[in-house]
Amino acid sequence: MFLSNAVRDVRLLKGMTQRDVSEGNISQGTYSKFEKGTADIPTQALIGILNNLNIDLEEILFIANGYSYTEEEKLYREFFRFSVTNTNSLEEFIYKCEKYLEVRNESTIAFLHQISEFLLEAFRNEDIYFNKSQALHFLDFFSNKEQLFIKDLYIINAIFFLFPVEVAHLTIEYVEKSLKKYKDFQSINRIEVNFRLNYSLMLIKDKLEDKALQQLDLLIPKVKNFKMHYQMAIVYIRKGICLHNLNQKEEGADYIQRGLLILETIEEHDLYSHMQKEINKYQSSNK
Repeated sequence: MFLSNAVRDVRLLKGMTQRDVSEGNISQGTYSKFEKGTADIPTQALIGILNNLNIDLEEILFIANGYSYTEEEKLYREFFRFSVTNTNSLEEFIYKCEKYLEVRNESTIAFLHQISEFLLEAFRNEDIYFNKSQALHFLDFFSNKEQLFIKDLYIINAIFFLFPVEVAHLTIEYVEKSLKKYKDFQSINRIEVNFRLNYSLMLIKDKLEDKALQQLDLLIPKVKNFKMHYQMAIVYIRKGICLHNLNQKEEGADYIQRGLLILETIEEHDLYSHMQKEINKYQSSNK
């Protein structure tokens, strides 16, 4: 379906006239030609028309593609959502990328394919740090960019755990500049929370609990405000681990209990089990 057809269908379904949607943007005659596919319109006019329809560009593109994401967008979303530690998911994703790249040479999909192959080899070797130079090469892909865009941020977050802690610290500073620019954009708060959660665990692993606490304390008001319940649980549990390891055992135990209670209440049983293992691993090793 052409974009113009999708705009027409949405207009009709909303019971609006051509004058209703073209008003303040272009003439009704030009709009009519746009719907018929015989005339192009300026981008600014299209944005105004979509505003009149009360629909955003992402949704109209989804509708124009038959109420589906494009194959490229599906690959992005799959990479951002599956667990990169699941070798079966990695193998399946690599295969999908290869099939896509046979038809279209798209640099970012090629990059995701390269990352996935690296991760698969790493987890098969049971050593995600077996090739640190390659991991840092992935970061070089972004280092010359003056601005990180949303998909860049998602990709960096997905491979963030591969970096040594000193590189992670510099990466966080680099990422924060873009996060500030996107502070009012859609899912940016979730991206920021995921970055800081990943970073907090890296700091705990490196026995830098005081720095981990700084990251976790930044997250508490954010996860509360946006009602991110399972993230809140992780924040509380990791804060508890840090406090315990800094000899504030009573307060640490309280935070851990609060985090586990949240997971139990929202029935996140797998995550509950995972966080128990995390507690046993990092709390016991720093007593």
